[in-house]
Formats: sequence, structure tokens, C-alpha cells
Amino acid sequence: MTMQALSSRTPLGGTEDGVVAAATPDELSRIHDAGVDLVRWGRSMPGVLASWLDGLPDGRLPHVRFSAPLGAVERAAIAAFDSADLGPCVGRHLLIGDIVLLAMLYSHVEQSEWLSVRLDRIDHDACRKPHIDRVTTRLLCTYRGDGTEFGPPGHGDEGWRRGGSLGRFEVGLVKGLLHPARRTAAPALLHRSPRFQPGSRERFLLCIGAAHTPSAEGRNSETLH
Repeated sequence: MTMQALSSRTPLGGTEDGVVAAATPDELSRIHDAGVDLVRWGRSMPGVLASWLDGLPDGRLPHVRFSAPLGAVERAAIAAFDSADLGPCVGRHLLIGDIVLLAMLYSHVEQSEWLSVRLDRIDHDACRKPHIDRVTTRLLCTYRGDGTEFGPPGHGDEGWRRGGSLGRFEVGLVKGLLHPARRTAAPALLHRSPRFQPGSRERFLLCIGAAHTPSAEGRNSETLH
């Protein structure tokens, strides 16, 4: 799959404090550096993928979450699209391929074999309050609709609307409260879902995090959650 990384640094809400603009996916690992709260990797994706996603009516894309070892993510994603009655086509192939790619990148950054994967259809104001997740790290990518918004604590709603956000298909890797390199007890960068406007199309968001390794019995049964 052809992707072009954006090499320029993009200010976020008027400041670059705690934000790294990655020129290559290898730089996602900088999330583990002290003082880094967000690594954002901008890339271009094939137009056929955007056209396919935009052509689907609301409610058609999968809305699922599962935990799986990296090697089973593709199978679980295929099952999710099959359950949504979205048969084989170029758009589906590209999207599943990208989900697997981002799972591989996240697994490498976190050195985690087991991953928690969410595919969310969002048609309401979700997570509107600026917050930081109680995780080590989390990968976010919006495939349809407005991307996740970021900004420092203390912004009013008007300030957040003028602040920064991830673009469509842009990958954001955020540091959570449980990361050992967390700079201070108080987070320096918060995030939230964009305001959902009446009449807007639903968003489609991918979230990937690390999952606890299940018991040997669970691994043997290859159960996906």
C-alpha cells in the first residue's frame, strides 16, 4: 500500500509542546521519550479508499471490539467486515490492510503481542470532555469524519475549537496516565472527540491498545473478544 508521510511539523493549538510530527512510521516510537505526549504521523491514502468509505451509508461499517494476538488481527477484522455484510472489494481490502499495518506498527512500538482493537461508528457527542486515558499508550486513526482534537488543559470550548486535531487517515499515538515516562502527575496534553454536528455523517474510528496476555487455556482456544 502506497503512503506518503508528511515531513513538516504542524503546530497544535498554537504550540508544539509535547507533540512530535513523525516523518516516518519508525518515529512513532518517540512516544516513549520523556516530554512527548503525542506523536502524529500524517500520510496520504488511496483515493479509492476514501471514496468507498464515503459512499457507505451510516450503520454499514463494523462496530466491534476484540482482543487478539497480532497474527490474528487480520482474521478478526475480516470476520467483522463479513458480519457487517461488506463483501470483498478494493476499498474493504485496503481498509483491512491498513488496520493490520497499524496493528503491526503499534505492536512493534509497545512490544506487545496481544492487542485490543476497536472499530467505532460514532454518531453522537462521545468523550466530549478533554481527558487523558488511563492506559500506557493508545493509537487513534479516523477513517471517516473529523479527527480527534488535542490541546493543553485549561482550554475553554472556544479554545478547543481553534485548537489542533488529527486529519483524516492521520495516525495519532498518545501517551496515557500509566506510561512510565509520564512527565508529571498532571497531563500536559488532553484529547477529546470532535463535536458531532446535527445532520453529520457518522465517524469511523480505529483505536488500538495493548491487551493483557490471556491464560494458556485462552491462548489455546484462540478466543477473540
